[in-house]
Amino acid sequence: MTVLKAGAGYSTEARKGMAIIAALAALLVLLAYLVFAWQSAASDRLRQAEAEHQMVAARAAKAVRDGATRLTAADNVAPMFLDGATPGLAFARFQAIAGEAAQRAGLAVKRMQPVDTGDAAAAAPYRLSIDAEGSIEQLRSFLADIESALPIMFVTGLEVQPAAAAGEGDAYPSEALRMTFRIEAYGWRAQP
Repeated sequence: MTVLKAGAGYSTEARKGMAIIAALAALLVLLAYLVFAWQSAASDRLRQAEAEHQMVAARAAKAVRDGATRLTAADNVAPMFLDGATPGLAFARFQAIAGEAAQRAGLAVKRMQPVDTGDAAAAAPYRLSIDAEGSIEQLRSFLADIESALPIMFVTGLEVQPAAAAGEGDAYPSEALRMTFRIEAYGWRAQP
């Protein structure tokens, strides 16, 4: 209150100048706060990266200490990859494996289509998109089958929603689900 009374004795230009100085001071305080917040976030990211680095280093040291085995030429890794004389045959095998897994799980496959990887190089991934319907148990069974079988396949995307239309009620929503999977596997591709 005394500041306002003291300011009343100044001219209009002096009050404008004081307002500008106050605004600049507030801006300076805000800028200092933003710099502090940015530095704090960067410091947190650095601490997290250092912790991850230490974890990886500790695991590597443990593997060396425990005498972890390395792959050699004698190891047969071929079953881990899709086989096929051509990319088309390898992809057909991929679709067949995924379709059989869906059938074993009891899923109703509505659509299965390849997803372009944009890369025709050797050892590039094959991607498959599957739309299916089924229960939560069938979903669990399918995922366990896909991710534990050979060749190695990865579920890289999964969308699940109730099969009932909007506004309809379903007494057992976990028994009627619509699912979209994105699955990836690797196989050798012949160079063009």
